[in-house]
Amino acid sequence: MKTLRMIQTIDDILAACEKVLVVVLFVALVGLIVFNIITRNLFHVSFQKILEIAPAFVLWLALMGSTLALKSQRHIRLELLLRFCSPPVRRIAGIITGIFGMTVMGILFYASFGFVQNEIAIFGRWGWLSVIFPLFFALACFRYFTQVINGRRAEPARSEGPEAPEIDKASVQ
Repeated sequence: MKTLRMIQTIDDILAACEKVLVVVLFVALVGLIVFNIITRNLFHVSFQKILEIAPAFVLWLALMGSTLALKSQRHIRLELLLRFCSPPVRRIAGIITGIFGMTVMGILFYASFGFVQNEIAIFGRWGWLSVIFPLFFALACFRYFTQVINGRRAEPARSEGPEAPEIDKASVQ
């Protein structure tokens, strides 16, 4: 039980760091793009490096956001058949998909190191921006691992918010 709590704490700390990184990257992306627009329109000067780094920031934002979606079970799912299954079957399916996801992400994590080496060899220091791939695959593998050890059901997390009030049929008639 202590180990599960420690893994959950690590997961929560990683999620907090990811959220900070997403906010910083988003603010930097918006700031750089606004700066480039202003300098282009006022001074007729456009910075090519900003236009080159902006897609990398978008990629970082998308991949960090997807790991956060994995944590909260809010990623895209294909669960048409699971809707008709019992809760125990859904739980088993969740564990199986977690093991499958963990395996695929682990393999891609290993393969991504070669990709990063190639990017650095080709683009020099700008190639380091591709380090998002091993980072993403490691985080996704960890998130699937937590799904497996927690035995999560194959259902998305429910949003916490006010539910629609039930209509009193007697008052409507």
